[in-house]
Amino acid sequence: MTACSKAYATVNIKARGFVAQSWQKAATMVASIVISVMILGACATTTPTPGPYDPGNPGSTQPPITQEPEPTEAPETPIKEPHLVRENQGLTPVFMSGDDIKRIAILLPFSAKSKALRNEANSMLLAAELAIFSLNDDSALLIALDSAGTVQGAEQAAKTALGQGADIILGPVLARSVRAVGNIALEANIPVVGFSTDTSVAGAGVYLLSFPPEAEVKRITQFAAEAGATKFAFLGPESTYGKRVLSAYTSEVRHLGAVLSGVETYAGKDIAVMQEPAAKLANMFPSPEETAKNPEFEDPYHVILLPEGGTALRSLAPLLTFYNENTRHVQIMGTGLWNRDEAAREPALAGGIFAGPDLDGKLVFNANYDATYGEEPSRLASLAYDAVNIAAFVADGDAGERQQRLIDPAGFFGVDGLVRFTPQGIPERGLAVYQIKGGRFVVISPAPKSTDGAF
Repeated sequence: MTACSKAYATVNIKARGFVAQSWQKAATMVASIVISVMILGACATTTPTPGPYDPGNPGSTQPPITQEPEPTEAPETPIKEPHLVRENQGLTPVFMSGDDIKRIAILLPFSAKSKALRNEANSMLLAAELAIFSLNDDSALLIALDSAGTVQGAEQAAKTALGQGADIILGPVLARSVRAVGNIALEANIPVVGFSTDTSVAGAGVYLLSFPPEAEVKRITQFAAEAGATKFAFLGPESTYGKRVLSAYTSEVRHLGAVLSGVETYAGKDIAVMQEPAAKLANMFPSPEETAKNPEFEDPYHVILLPEGGTALRSLAPLLTFYNENTRHVQIMGTGLWNRDEAAREPALAGGIFAGPDLDGKLVFNANYDATYGEEPSRLASLAYDAVNIAAFVADGDAGERQQRLIDPAGFFGVDGLVRFTPQGIPERGLAVYQIKGGRFVVISPAPKSTDGAF
């Protein structure tokens, strides 16, 4: 591979939806559903153009593309290679010259130091490309830029995006990078849809397309209250995440007129640090021996929130009943960290409930992504897919109305269900409530399909 392959564009000639990729240090990535064209010098390669794609039909997926042997003679109708030109109004492919182009910049950490972050960026870009093709919009131009996983990289990418005429910026992923991009975009009155869950970076033209734990806590707490719970408890980590969850939980319990009866926290993930706080909450109940003498006792709390995931959750979940069998009838609740297969298989979590996005759309998206690329999407890939669809709607109108279009009260319905943005840039999610039954997640309260009474 020559030096000219450091920058290239991927073009959907059939739909004319265009994806321009530019990053300084990231390795070249080739999506199987697009045509790759070098934009430096005479370096050019092409691959076949995919067929039409319908995201609403699980059976309509793009077939895998295999490399054909080199032809012995020139094709009868050679494909004319598109080129990029920079017009006064922004980056424009020659074949889109004169069109009213919607320029959507997406800033992702392709060259981040973290391999996990690089892999996440690559998957999100593939999802964004999939969205471009599914739009069937010949005026959509996706400009992919490397934020490098740093504030400096994000700032440079934002400046490049504005220089190329971006109508809206998607990303980056990390909170500090989102804040930096927002500051730059604000001066140009260009909205930013970031992927961070840190709500402190929202506002002033920055809107977050993510799943902040606050939304999950609100949904599950309201559900418990509607089911009759009036006394709540909390057992969780002293981490930044844990503190955010506890703050949201405390606010929502008070808002509902309920009582937060017990709060215990711990530092670390080892079971040893969880035992004492768990024992304190468990022993708020009388012992089984005391209950036998006086069965008419009042529960100190009806539900308890355990905001953990993975191995830490599996260590934490059995502790209450280990210290006191009388806690067995307490309803345990969780956050989105529970949304993992290992949680569904944990016996101590059976009957537990948590809030999360509607899985119907996610299953269809995962199947189409897998059929197209031959791999599973990353955790955030669906956010990139939905972001492109939202961005195409927002950019399709007067520049002065884009902020208003983002906060449309009707919201947006995508792969991850219903979402709408507050004027402060906070995402309000339409979430379902799941219960762990028989080793799987069962919907016991469906996610809303519209904003009518949803929030």
